[in-house]
Amino acid sequence: MEKRIASELMAEVVKLSAQLNVVMDKIEEVEPEADLLAMRRHACAVMAACDEHLFRPIVSRYPELEPH
Repeated sequence: MEKRIASELMAEVVKLSAQLNVVMDKIEEVEPEADLLAMRRHACAVMAACDEHLFRPIVSRYPELEPH
């Protein structure tokens, strides 16, 4: 992956992460609790997948792109 593409992709991943945090906050208002737990589990899986398959591979190749 070219560094330019990696940089652009990282910028989008950072925005996506921020939006997923908003989603997680909203999920905390869901009732009944069984629905909340299911939604939280699925949102966490999305976050973990983004970290594992997008964020970490970019940072592995281009450590200087890790946001601080």
